[in-house]
Amino acid sequence: ERLAELFHGLDLPPLAPVDGDHALSKSFYLMPNFPGRFAPRTVWVDTPRSQVNDGVSTVIVAGSDFAGAWAVDRFGASLLPVTPGGEEQREMARRVGVNLVMYALTGNYKTDQVHVPALLERLGQ
Repeated sequence: ERLAELFHGLDLPPLAPVDGDHALSKSFYLMPNFPGRFAPRTVWVDTPRSQVNDGVSTVIVAGSDFAGAWAVDRFGASLLPVTPGGEEQREMARRVGVNLVMYALTGNYKTDQVHVPALLERLGQ
């Protein structure tokens, strides 16, 4: 309901929480949740339709403040505190960032395993 209120007036597809099978949770690092500057909160994505964008989500919404966890000054020192997990949580937030970039660049290739046998055969030759 809160998301609907925030995005009122925008033409967005329906959003659903990311589950453990979503490519975002395994595009590079295996991520059971998505911490940022704050403790992990639900990450919402549009419910992809396989006919559009190869089934890749085009909208990702999160409330954990990933960018706040990544922010550094010109000397590389962190700008904002990360709670409750401190520096370990900040590292996990960086990994979330890597997964976001990998997902944006590669889409759902991690979930598309139909070509694996052919690729392995080709690599073996």
